[in-house]
Amino acid sequence: MATYKAPRGTHDIYGKMALGLEKLDSISRQIFKKHNFKEVITPIFEEASLFTRSIGEATDIVEKEMYVFEDRKGRKLALRPEGTASLVRAYIEHRFDMTEPIGKFFYSGEMFRYERPQAGRYRQFSQMGAEYLANPNPNADAEIILVAKEILSALNIKDIKIHLNSLGCAGCRAEFRKKLVDYFSSVSDLCEDCKRRLEKNPLRLLDCKIDSSKFQNVPSMKECLCGECSDHFSQVQTLLKSVGCDYIVDDKLVRGLDYYTRTVFEVRSSSVGSQDALCAGGRYDNLVKELGGQQIPSVGFALGCERVLMACEQNGFFETVKTDDVVFIAVADEDLFPQAFTFANELMLNNNNIRKNIELSENITIEGPFLNKSLKSQFKLADKLGAKKTVVFGRNEFNNGKIIIKDMTVQEQKEISLPDFIMERIKNLDTSGFKMSAYAEK
Repeated sequence: MATYKAPRGTHDIYGKMALGLEKLDSISRQIFKKHNFKEVITPIFEEASLFTRSIGEATDIVEKEMYVFEDRKGRKLALRPEGTASLVRAYIEHRFDMTEPIGKFFYSGEMFRYERPQAGRYRQFSQMGAEYLANPNPNADAEIILVAKEILSALNIKDIKIHLNSLGCAGCRAEFRKKLVDYFSSVSDLCEDCKRRLEKNPLRLLDCKIDSSKFQNVPSMKECLCGECSDHFSQVQTLLKSVGCDYIVDDKLVRGLDYYTRTVFEVRSSSVGSQDALCAGGRYDNLVKELGGQQIPSVGFALGCERVLMACEQNGFFETVKTDDVVFIAVADEDLFPQAFTFANELMLNNNNIRKNIELSENITIEGPFLNKSLKSQFKLADKLGAKKTVVFGRNEFNNGKIIIKDMTVQEQKEISLPDFIMERIKNLDTSGFKMSAYAEK
């Protein structure tokens, strides 16, 4: 018989990691909404050309990492490798430039890249991001950076460092590209990727992990920035300083996507090892037009959820991720099973009303009752589930309008009167069609 495992580069998310992902999502949504970013949910696959056109054909993502397939009508589609292109496509398609007075949006979902799996990097991974469209001013860059930092700070991630650079405009990049080609043409023994990048995308040589130690006195982008780009970069830095946000100007920061212009940044933390980038982004003033829209200057960032949760493991974050208190419903007299079942359902639907009457905490998860289990077995199951309280239906107590509340943490119990509206509903249940004997142990 065949045994199946998750495909290489994917992983199942459960237990504390699932709870951590839920809390990360909740915290991020609160911060996005506080800054007036609205959610856009896009498909997980798009026309492949959307990504080749936006990301750039000479990038690693397009050359090596995209999951591309044809559907039954021969259309070439791709699982989305990143979120910005899809959001920009939605922005153009639904004319958000006409309907949304401020172009602030966020997204959250699964992305797909055929990369070599390693710590915090998967072929299917969770990502969330924010995009600020139609604002060419440096305050948009600064706000995007601060939103990213605010999310990571809210997770209590230590040793956060913001690396900042400018890639300038098309004119600046053309000059910088020429200087890089002249410089790298004289470097011997380049790796195969760098040899290819030298011809197609010289800026990406600065991001090489193999040859970087060979590069000395590499030309700097700041030497090539025009007056407007230099002023924009200076103003971004001034705004960050004005709110006490520290950063590092990093001349070698280029990012891996072709659509970036001017500001680019990464937020890093040493708590996750050498692959230390938790979040990254930048400005992309030409992308909307290149995808068929108007000239809409924009800036955004994306955050890798798995990598961020790795950093969270170092600071006790998961100790703060708590589930609701489990309340277990048990039956001492099996003939009361329908009444206990009805009570459990009422507790789920109206727990805030009922819990006040029977001394249960505000946030509760309900489990039980179970057929064909002795009371002892039910208590054992309640223990395994980590139940704080067990509600026991016994015949004598029920006849007196009461139930037993057992505190599982101190093994003490007491009788509590059921609210009248619950007691009336369950005391006179028609249980004639329910026969416990059908479930007797064999």
